[in-house]
Amino acid sequence: MNYIEDTGLLEAIFELISAHYSRNEEIPSYRKERGFVNLLATLERVKEDVYYPDLLSKATYLFTNINKGHYFSNGNKRLSIVVLVFFLFINKYGFKNEGKDWYKKHLDELFPECSDIPFEDFLDFTSVDFCIYHLAIRTAASGKYNINHDELKGRMHKFLNEVTVEIQLD
Repeated sequence: MNYIEDTGLLEAIFELISAHYSRNEEIPSYRKERGFVNLLATLERVKEDVYYPDLLSKATYLFTNINKGHYFSNGNKRLSIVVLVFFLFINKYGFKNEGKDWYKKHLDELFPECSDIPFEDFLDFTSVDFCIYHLAIRTAASGKYNINHDELKGRMHKFLNEVTVEIQLD
């Protein structure tokens, strides 16, 4: 199992977010905020096989804790998205190559309570971008719909099991 460490990998994640996900909102200086310690603790805790025995349990933990933990003044959803994709990638997993309607169907099944949250689409969204953006929005809003943390983690694990696949890297 490969993990995200506080090395160049973490710095690359921050740079990627700054370069590609800061058009409409500023990105915090992650390393300078108090939440950075919480992020490091999350990245360390995910290594505990007793609590997170498989890749998707670990991915679920990373995504939900960063998204819902509000470690930083801004950019928590974006950070959770990039960490999820990056963690899956370094472990040779990725999202299935399906269309936006396919992902929308799975998100509706995952969060039926969130039917009042519109599905926004942006011209530069791939189907995977569409999926993880709306996954982050619904995860962040889950408390409003009385979805407790354990229920959320269970749904996320099931969702990731359905929409991700092992990939071949050359």
